[in-house]
Amino acid sequence: MDMADIVAKTKRLKPTKAHCPTCDGGDRTCDIHGTVYIPWTWEDRIGNTVSGGVTHSLLQCRGCETVFYEIDSWDTEDRDMWHGPSGELCGENIHTKATYPKPESRTKPIWLSAILKQDEELHAILNEMYVAYDNQAFILTAIGLRTALDRGTAKLGIEAALTFEEKLKRLQTTGVIGETERRILEVVTNAGNAAAHQGWAPTAQQLRQLLSALEVFLQRAFVYGQNTLALKDKIPAKQRRPKVSVVATPTQVETAEGIVQPTKT
Repeated sequence: MDMADIVAKTKRLKPTKAHCPTCDGGDRTCDIHGTVYIPWTWEDRIGNTVSGGVTHSLLQCRGCETVFYEIDSWDTEDRDMWHGPSGELCGENIHTKATYPKPESRTKPIWLSAILKQDEELHAILNEMYVAYDNQAFILTAIGLRTALDRGTAKLGIEAALTFEEKLKRLQTTGVIGETERRILEVVTNAGNAAAHQGWAPTAQQLRQLLSALEVFLQRAFVYGQNTLALKDKIPAKQRRPKVSVVATPTQVETAEGIVQPTKT
């Protein structure tokens, strides 16, 4: 590609499709406020070459009007190959695109901000854990699950010196969790231990299941459970039914066993 082609590509300012970080969930029509294309070539001592290029663009979403940066790169080593109708070998360069700033995490639950009111340290641990998950750092996410669970038990008054197994049993004996949830949280703990000490890397599906188990526990223990308990004093007390005294009538006989009808002869 010569300089004339580079200049022509740089001045091409027609609307384009790009991933808006605010709208998220698919490409949006965007205006191009500026673009620069930079080609590159690498060659070794015996003449083997690799080439590619990077396009830097400043875009603005036509929907939400967010201005963001997009980088679009390609190289001759990353190509999509196929055979044409006549058997000829065809190919095209694969483009890798990324936008900045990154979209807000869709993984974080809507109640995460409520954790901040309960414990800043737990909130910080969860934030970093979700960042690791969004960036597919699954080993770090699994370790974060265990760390968040450990901090959660401490906030609930469980002694820090206990083992994880002892902490979960203490939560069960105090009525915070039941038998089934204790066994589920043991799996979360074991997964974190395996990731930390053995380098175990869970799959995305496995990690999603572990994450859901921890979220259910934290949501009930620190968010909805606390909010529900706060309603206790606002609920009217149960009205007691007044006691009704029964007076024996002339046709009734009062005995030690109660009031009975007289027996007819």
